[in-house]
Amino acid sequence: MPERIEHNPQAVQDFIAWWEASGSAERANYTMFLTELCALLGVPGPEPTRPDDRDNAYVFERAVPMSDGDGNTTMGRIDLYKRGCFVLEAKQGSTVASADELLFAPERGRRGTAVRGTGWDAAMKGAKGKAEWYVRSLPPEEGNPPFILVVDVGHLIELYADFSRLGKTYSATGIAHPGRRE
Repeated sequence: MPERIEHNPQAVQDFIAWWEASGSAERANYTMFLTELCALLGVPGPEPTRPDDRDNAYVFERAVPMSDGDGNTTMGRIDLYKRGCFVLEAKQGSTVASADELLFAPERGRRGTAVRGTGWDAAMKGAKGKAEWYVRSLPPEEGNPPFILVVDVGHLIELYADFSRLGKTYSATGIAHPGRRE
């Protein structure tokens, strides 16, 4: 686990280098990535999940009943939830070494959410939409969080905010990705 930023400025570069090499394994990587990010930032990490969701204020895999609008309900799972603060949806794409690799070796390696540069933006927009659906599905007594985070593990964190807390319009407030156009 990385040391906190204030104790070791090199820790940020080490964290980036460590996670930059990961890819194509969202389920295997996102909880460790987020736990280590919390440690690096010196903030408390998520708590263990409890049987009663009313007790799950800051947890991974927060269960939330999601209505499809036609009377059907399925159980969704928010990747990371902090009541009154944020809903986080994690993905993990992959990077292709070259265009030739895409054309001539498509079976090589895992791709994750999407290969960056080939539909990845659409996948990330879809992840934001899913996070917004989670917000609309939260119990009304919990209120809407002011932030949605969409994370491509080891690659970027997109931050969207709705300071009205109506849960209707989450606008981009910060997108950390070299070379990405918004």
